Amino acid sequence: MWKSAFVALLVLASGAFSACSQDPGSGPGGEGSPSAGDGTVGALTIGTTAPNDAFTVFSESGAFGRMNYNAFVAAPFWTMDGEGKVKPFLVREWEIDPSSREITARVAVGQGISWHDGRPFTLEDVLFTFDYLMTRTRKSYVADLERVERLSGDSVKIVLKKPGAYQWIQLAAGYLTVLPRHVWENVEEPLKFSAPSAAIGCGPYRLVSVDRDADISVYEAVSESYLGRRLTVRKVILRTYASQDTLVMALKRGLADAMYDYSNALEATLAPGLQGVEGLDPGMSLNTGNFQIVYGFRSRPTSDLAFRKAATLALDYELLRVTIGGGYGLIPGIGVIAPPNIGFDPDLPRLGRDLAEAARALDEAGYRDLDGDGLREGPDGEPLEVSVLPQYNRVKSAVYLRLCEIVVRNLKDIGIRAALDGKGASNPDHNAALRKSGSYQIFLGYTSPGMARQTSAYYYFVDSSVTGQWGTCADPEFMRAYAERKEAADEGTYVALTGELQRINSRLYVAAPLCWNMAFFPYRTDRYEGWENYPGWGPVNAGTWYALRGK
Repeated sequence: MWKSAFVALLVLASGAFSACSQDPGSGPGGEGSPSAGDGTVGALTIGTTAPNDAFTVFSESGAFGRMNYNAFVAAPFWTMDGEGKVKPFLVREWEIDPSSREITARVAVGQGISWHDGRPFTLEDVLFTFDYLMTRTRKSYVADLERVERLSGDSVKIVLKKPGAYQWIQLAAGYLTVLPRHVWENVEEPLKFSAPSAAIGCGPYRLVSVDRDADISVYEAVSESYLGRRLTVRKVILRTYASQDTLVMALKRGLADAMYDYSNALEATLAPGLQGVEGLDPGMSLNTGNFQIVYGFRSRPTSDLAFRKAATLALDYELLRVTIGGGYGLIPGIGVIAPPNIGFDPDLPRLGRDLAEAARALDEAGYRDLDGDGLREGPDGEPLEVSVLPQYNRVKSAVYLRLCEIVVRNLKDIGIRAALDGKGASNPDHNAALRKSGSYQIFLGYTSPGMARQTSAYYYFVDSSVTGQWGTCADPEFMRAYAERKEAADEGTYVALTGELQRINSRLYVAAPLCWNMAFFPYRTDRYEGWENYPGWGPVNAGTWYALRGK
């Protein structure tokens, strides 16, 4: 069913670094036409709304950091393709031990890869990277590591504290990048290190210039090929725009070739303006990530199954679909996980509004209007007031507030007094404190496309003692299924347990998706071919540098 709906929507949409002040070029490709004859792209201009303000391979913030999710300047050990499958990068071959605690990995040392200052990439850099990250950071993809051992000239053994090798690689793919030992070994506070050498990587592109006034950074391919694959894009110009509106205008005028902004796809309200523009593809795909509400299990009434069921049934999914997806989204299923992701269960029912059933569930659980004011009291006779906390996000703030308004109004329709947590909505520190403590009642958040592909939305639902995130569900059945999935040593087991988690959610109402929306990452097709639009990620990805061709 979901496939036919998706097809219908597709038819509808059919060295040293110096500052520079020169214009990197005008028109598609920045420097003009692709090189004649060989099909290579002379310069590709990528538009984003992330700031061009931090140039360090250690950080994942800003335009530079987010671009490195695409195997760009910093080289990852693994990447992920458009289907969510892990692919080799610096790790050329690997094997997971049946215990699911050990990974034997052969790394691409001695294959011509150098750091961008000319020093060779070695296995010492690999061992240093793991040690440095394990001792100086709390990144999720190193928290589970016990040790990393040298096996031979090009191989290491990665040992986890507990079983979970398959999911660990999923989590690391695209995000875990190697660091140059000679740059970082004496840096005690990595997040404060901002010297030019902080941008040295060993990926296929190196940073060559920055114009901070114009919010532009420029990158060049390090060679004709990388790890045996020909690099067809010779130069990349990364340009920051003040808003998505100005970025769309640049794409329409041919001043930018494609949009990349990690999880911040183009707002659906802007999508109609992309229709019918010659040479511009709207870049629509079914998003891997999604908006959802997560119920807090540490206080009443959201710790009560009857209340969670009633609240889920009270939501107006058609209105939510239009609000989030601008008419392009799909009404989601109770399993939360969106269709493009590994382990999606297409047989679970779609969600729908049923106020009569919601009221019945509340009545049976003792939530009744005792004083006739149209609002229910709890089973103890005390007044009810439920707090709705939106995720703090600068780009999506307006959408979050609108969604909170809808949830508050929908709950009132079944006699539940609810209110926006205003302090949490406006103060990022207070917001983070509520999430980390698990003291929220209804949290309205978002699973990014990357996390959805890596470990799924359930990473945010299970009790924080397991993930260190903000989930509060400690139900034994749910915890058991999540733990067993994390311990899986192969894809088949992982997929089966992902399906079980979705079925458990259909009974426990741990969380509810609000929409399976479309992601829009527009790109120009009049001068280039070979784009692959990854679901929820867009046309700029780890494969772009080898597949794009000039027409």
